[in-house]
Amino acid sequence: MGLLPLEKQSKLRQFKDIEDSMRGLIAEMLIRNIIKQKNLRNDYQFKLATTTFGKPYLPDVENFKFNLSHSEDWVVCAVDENQIGIDIEKEKLLDLQIAYQFFTKKECDYIFSLKNHQMQRFFEIWTLKESYIKAVGLGLTIPLDSFSIILDSNDSTIRFESESNDTAFYFKQYTIDTFYKLAVCARGDHFPTEIKQLNVDDLVSKIIG
Repeated sequence: MGLLPLEKQSKLRQFKDIEDSMRGLIAEMLIRNIIKQKNLRNDYQFKLATTTFGKPYLPDVENFKFNLSHSEDWVVCAVDENQIGIDIEKEKLLDLQIAYQFFTKKECDYIFSLKNHQMQRFFEIWTLKESYIKAVGLGLTIPLDSFSIILDSNDSTIRFESESNDTAFYFKQYTIDTFYKLAVCARGDHFPTEIKQLNVDDLVSKIIG
């Protein structure tokens, strides 16, 4: 943690849950390693700024955007030249009727149309919607039911419908682990075929080595 700026160290120490603190630390290490590897900064103690909606960004670099997410055993990061959002969630038991409170009718129809896969479909929709909200960077000022994620089970396509005129967003889902859903939203349709995986030991070695 000593490699991070003092205010970031202080913020991480404020986490009441040690596991949340560790995930936050790993996320910081991950994005700082990426930024340094891209020669956008010379060390690891640079400051990241945040927008008024709390989205972090690298100051004074226009063509580098990033987003982070974590859930249980995984911390993930997506980077691009334009708006980017990523979300990962571990599936857990919950009352699926909550979908009717937040999702559109089309999304609910998709979730409940296949009885044995309702939980998986819920988290598919959830992560896709979260990835969009995080890409736009306006937080929950965007109502979850103001846009729809339409998945076609037959050909795995993902369509985006929104009340706004700005629908130039693309989505991709990745398989990363059993019982996890991972989705990325970006301005361009140039997603990598596979994601790069790095364990914590290797990440630490890159930073202190």
